[in-house]
Amino acid sequence: MYGWANHRITRDDLIAFAWSAPMRELAKQVGLSDVGLKKALKAHGVAGPPQGYWNRVHAGRPVPDRPKAPARRPGERPYILVDNRFSGLPTAPLPSSAGPFASAKVPEDLEQLRVQERSAIGRAVSAGKIVVPHSAIRSLLARDEKDLAKASTTLWHRPTPLFDSPYEKRRLRILNAIFLTLARRGHGASAYVDGTHTEFAVVIGDTRVPLHLGETGRKSGSYNRYNAPHPDPKRGASVKLELTAETARWADDEDGTLETKIADICAGLIVEGEREYRSELRRLEEAEERQRLEAEKRRQERLRKANEARVAALVESGRLLAEAENLRSLIAKVAKAVEAGALDLPPNALAEWRAWADGEADKTDPVTSGQVRAHLLPPTDD
Repeated sequence: MYGWANHRITRDDLIAFAWSAPMRELAKQVGLSDVGLKKALKAHGVAGPPQGYWNRVHAGRPVPDRPKAPARRPGERPYILVDNRFSGLPTAPLPSSAGPFASAKVPEDLEQLRVQERSAIGRAVSAGKIVVPHSAIRSLLARDEKDLAKASTTLWHRPTPLFDSPYEKRRLRILNAIFLTLARRGHGASAYVDGTHTEFAVVIGDTRVPLHLGETGRKSGSYNRYNAPHPDPKRGASVKLELTAETARWADDEDGTLETKIADICAGLIVEGEREYRSELRRLEEAEERQRLEAEKRRQERLRKANEARVAALVESGRLLAEAENLRSLIAKVAKAVEAGALDLPPNALAEWRAWADGEADKTDPVTSGQVRAHLLPPTDD
């Protein structure tokens, strides 16, 4: 098993790996086929050298320089996560939550980022109608179409379309415009349906930003498939809406409807993605610090127990030494008594007994038996 993708590396290191040897050789190093390795690299936006590169190298001919990783985009991590097949690549340090965060594509100041992205977005996709649905919206429309089609051919099936009311159709038009506009800037979006519960999110770089688009002033609540309200098929499109995402909020108000604010919303969502990325760094630092403290606590507990065992072994050495000395004193007294005639024991029997008794004393002696090794050295954190 290769485990979770939790080995943190830089894209530059992955590029260097991809350009370090022919793909077939590299594939053997990580236990993949060359096609499998190409797919794995492509998933992280990395490609190997062009065809014929290694032939030119072996022939001593000039070859193109190895590319560098592109500058970090808003919401994007400056590292990638791979599984342990790539554990030979150096671990990338976790960026500091204190910054700096700036790159060629991301200013340090978030308000500057908002201005930059608003200018880059220009004219947003219209929310007047859905001409081309975003893939996330298309899946929702397809779900309703399938449900209605089933009802037309199955008498017992009662259709439950989620986006059939004017209110829901307006929500989809707004979300579709946002998703398509963000897609132009290289960002993603998702929609998830569970029963009558629907969740929306945008993905800014690598950072997921949940969205809630609902009636202004109505508390969104924490819904799931079991407590989500059923859609009202008669709910009108004139209901005032508000869109919330992390710390940001936009609404139908005197400045205009949400449909007129798509470009501003998208620029704001990109800022929220970058803000959330920076906040996530702080959470990761806090998690790593908790793990470090917990590991240190476990280490100290192991050392405490090891020291207790060391002291117990020391005390046991003292007891064993006293016992061995008592045995040796007894052996000497018995030998003296035999020599004085106080005990009647043939010389060969005395010698045999003395050898046996000395051996038992040596077994008991903590030095000759080696028992003292249990406390001679301080415990280590192995």
